[in-house]
Amino acid sequence: MMKWATALIFSLAASVALAQAPSRKAIPTVTPNLKIMRSAHRGVRALAPENTLPAIQKAIELGYDYVELDVRYTRDGVPVLMHDANVIRTANGFGAVSSFTLAQLKELDAGSRKGPEFKGTKVPTVEESLALMQGRVKLYLDQKEPARPQLVRLLKKYNFYPDNLVVCHGGNSIPEFLKYQPDAPVMPYLENAAQVEEILKQFPTTVAFDTNCAKLTPEMVLEAHKRGVMVFTDALAGSSAECMARPVKYGADVVQFDNVELFSSVLEKARKDAGN
Repeated sequence: MMKWATALIFSLAASVALAQAPSRKAIPTVTPNLKIMRSAHRGVRALAPENTLPAIQKAIELGYDYVELDVRYTRDGVPVLMHDANVIRTANGFGAVSSFTLAQLKELDAGSRKGPEFKGTKVPTVEESLALMQGRVKLYLDQKEPARPQLVRLLKKYNFYPDNLVVCHGGNSIPEFLKYQPDAPVMPYLENAAQVEEILKQFPTTVAFDTNCAKLTPEMVLEAHKRGVMVFTDALAGSSAECMARPVKYGADVVQFDNVELFSSVLEKARKDAGN
């Protein structure tokens, strides 16, 4: 009886997940993709302090399509932007983000280390960030801690959920998010083309795959696009021009990068090579 009941529970869970899956149409693969969308890693951190309002504003001004932001929680449960568990690298303090109340965190300077012109920049809350971004740029959500209901409420309040958002991988972050929102638009990590079908069975609400430029292949893009799933590609700090060129060359949908000047030159070369 126990085995039968367990099997029934798993069957019902699978049915619910499949019911939440988005309706998919194949995505045309354009190579090279000279109109590839751009994602600002932690905001445009080459030009402003990462994960701050000035970095987000710079992404908006430069016409980025997505802003990738890292979310953690204060001691009093407020979602804020911070990549590291400790504030020491990006702010003038020491200690875990989770050890600060929001009021204490707001006393820190999160801008001076980038340059004197950013002195006094504060660690922003997720709500402040979404208010700035709403209707202007989409969100690439990187959860550094398990999701909490208040984060989901904010995403809905500012109209990011579900159409202006991708929820990326990271430990158990996707399953944790799906506990609160079974229909969440998620973006699991993809290692190779053979994994596409398996991942879609595990996460039926996948809207995009995340990979990096060194591992990206034409087959990964084609397999994802056949199933109506986008491909995001990281070309972050230390990536060569050759690596940065791969998502453009292979027809990926979104590229995330740190080196603004290098990617601009890569895209300009691709346009010249294509006769545009």
